[in-house]
Amino acid sequence: MISLIRRFLKIRLVRYSLVGGVGIFINEGALFCFMHFLGLVISSKSVFLYPASWVCAFEVSNLANFTLNQFFTYSEQVKYIHGWEWIRRAFKGQLTSLSAMLISLAVSWGLYFAFHVDVYIASFIGMVMQFFYNFFISNKLVFRTIDQALPKVKSPSK
Repeated sequence: MISLIRRFLKIRLVRYSLVGGVGIFINEGALFCFMHFLGLVISSKSVFLYPASWVCAFEVSNLANFTLNQFFTYSEQVKYIHGWEWIRRAFKGQLTSLSAMLISLAVSWGLYFAFHVDVYIASFIGMVMQFFYNFFISNKLVFRTIDQALPKVKSPSK
């Protein structure tokens, strides 16, 4: 049984999914905290409380997901990452997450408004599309190995 779990955890998509699941709990916990703490400064009746709290929670969970993905999902790359490479990857991770969020909104709102799909089903389909997009883009853009990031130099023909 343990060997089956180990083989299952070697699949990058599985590890990425586990990190995403943890990120949901981090996001919800952060949202709860920001709603309370920002609620001390912003009136609870203000239309700005929820959006401000949502943005802050998104940032907390996004940074946590990036870190967990770097050390768990793409752990084989950690020894090659130094200095500014961390910041560059974090910035690309941020852009990837923002673009994935926009895709989720576009898909779910498009299904809901154009095709009158149930709001919860439309939201779920949007999240699934966001997940696969984010995984693909993260593999190709954010968490590329160092040798993938360097340009290939052709050796001269003899």
